Amino acid sequence: MPVRVRQAEPAQHPPAPPVHQRPRRQGVPQGRLPGIRLLPRVRRPRPRAPRHGLHGPARARTAQSSNWREVTLREDLLREFCPQNALELERDLALLHRSKGGQGFVDAIARLQEFVGIGTVRHYPCGTACQGYVVPRPWNLKGGFLRLSTGEWLVPDLRMAPIGGIFLSGASHGTERLRVVDVGAGTEDTEYTQPVDGCAVLATGKPPVVYREAVAKHGARCVITEFMPAQDARIGRTPEEMPDTVNYTSFGSESQGEGFGFNVSHRTFKHLQDMVGKEVIEVDAFFDIDAGTGDLQVLETHVGTPGARKPILLLAHLCHPRPGANDNASGATLLAELVRVLQSVPLEQEVIALWMPEFYGTIAWFADQKPDLACAINIDMVGEDQTKTGSTLEVTATPWSLPSFIADLMAVNLTTHDFRLTLTGFTWGSDHAILNDASVHVPALSLTQWPDRYYHSSDDTPDKSSVQSFEWIGRGVLDTLADLITGIPDERAAVVAARIREQGLTDSVRYSDPLIRDWVARRTRAALLALQETTDTPVVRAELAAAGTTSPMPEFQPRVPAIGPIEEVWMTPDDLQWNDRLIRDFPCWYHLKAEVVNFIQLGVEREDALKLATAEFDAPAAAVHAARHYLDLLIAKGYLLP
Repeated sequence: MPVRVRQAEPAQHPPAPPVHQRPRRQGVPQGRLPGIRLLPRVRRPRPRAPRHGLHGPARARTAQSSNWREVTLREDLLREFCPQNALELERDLALLHRSKGGQGFVDAIARLQEFVGIGTVRHYPCGTACQGYVVPRPWNLKGGFLRLSTGEWLVPDLRMAPIGGIFLSGASHGTERLRVVDVGAGTEDTEYTQPVDGCAVLATGKPPVVYREAVAKHGARCVITEFMPAQDARIGRTPEEMPDTVNYTSFGSESQGEGFGFNVSHRTFKHLQDMVGKEVIEVDAFFDIDAGTGDLQVLETHVGTPGARKPILLLAHLCHPRPGANDNASGATLLAELVRVLQSVPLEQEVIALWMPEFYGTIAWFADQKPDLACAINIDMVGEDQTKTGSTLEVTATPWSLPSFIADLMAVNLTTHDFRLTLTGFTWGSDHAILNDASVHVPALSLTQWPDRYYHSSDDTPDKSSVQSFEWIGRGVLDTLADLITGIPDERAAVVAARIREQGLTDSVRYSDPLIRDWVARRTRAALLALQETTDTPVVRAELAAAGTTSPMPEFQPRVPAIGPIEEVWMTPDDLQWNDRLIRDFPCWYHLKAEVVNFIQLGVEREDALKLATAEFDAPAAAVHAARHYLDLLIAKGYLLP
């Protein structure tokens, strides 16, 4: 059960304001990003160490020196930090259509390099398998439109509003005139009661599933959708309450461009449905794409001094369509400002920063670089103005299979009465899932404002962001980095240790099964031991003693021939359909199937692994049954050793 730092009902909101637009700049002067004023750095005089006599206590001198180093580093980092820089840079990135392999993604990397320095750009292939993933083909949108054959515009020029084009669409054969057929959800074969070969289909279902049914199986040329993911009536996120919003969608990574598609607003979709129900309707559709750069690009920057201690990784995905302000220009630009701040002070531990295409760039980089990391902080959707978006900042903890204290530490550093915040158990959703996989074994937390009324939509614009959110979260990350690099202050370490043991006690009372209670005790002790390695204080030692003696966490035993989670690399079209139904029916499915494999790779027997993962995510019996079948499929296809 998640430990909630602060609970609050989502805010009520007025109708979405008009989309913020900002004129595109024609050029960027070298050496300076327009619109950003870097504040001059002001240093306070460092306190001088009190002098001890020649025979004075050397230990006291060393302890005081360490304390000064911790205080001055923290003060210097927080003094240098300018959250307005992140917001201004977000406004620039929100002008770019940042598709994987697209020119907008390359331009976004260039903007970041102008701000933080050159760094290293690594290139990885698209359209191929990488570990457990199928990396989609490179995709660069050049233009397109959708009109009724009578001339009425349905989707404007995609050069002006690129979010109207479904990601991974293929190119049309010039302008195609297509009859429109309403197929309902369009996700089941039984819905195709009339021929759609060579037609455009109206479909309300999830576009990757619609693509497999309508285009791949039944020969449709075009998909027209209003699909809105993650609907939430509590914050006014429904098609009916946002009738003119256009949502971002994508076809599956296995698609090869056999068809194309358009995202339209709810109002436009209902207009089309009404017409199709009365008469034969035709549209003129044009879609122009190419392979862009032909690869995935990852920007990597190193700060601090490499040494005996493992580096800390900070990462933020850079992809998503224009505008994509909070998701995830906000994370990318906050990371850029954090790197600028870290570059201004001497660090005794190396920090690596990574900007990449979500999931695919991360797994490609790990498979290539094979870094040995201390921990990681994933920064994804952090700029939200909580009053406008209805969001709450979620600090996502590591899974039961990889105990750590870092999420508790971050939550303590972010706790305030001015913003909504909750510490959650492990969930999937972003790149931290790859790091927390048993085969990678890097404790990774994620910072994500969720839910968000404007998520994946044309309304995710910089006016929905807040400089106060950037300041709050940025200072929390800097505080946490200072703790990890120079040591956690005693009082803070005591709070973190108490939180870890309190959660262990809560879970121990909640479960009666001896297997689960034993694992809870083991992960509680493992998290406290990791905390002790960073800050060994009497309070931490006392909490460890109170936690009792347990068996240590088991060692990793590789059972999967890949690094990271096993995703769609093994799936046939039927497997993909089966997996999509499980995602729809069970919100815990992604977490459950990954964590079961994690436990198995820690030497836990299959049924015990299922029992532990079921307890961790409160999975229903039907989902557990599906997880058993999933393990059978992995074994049959050679992706899990029996």
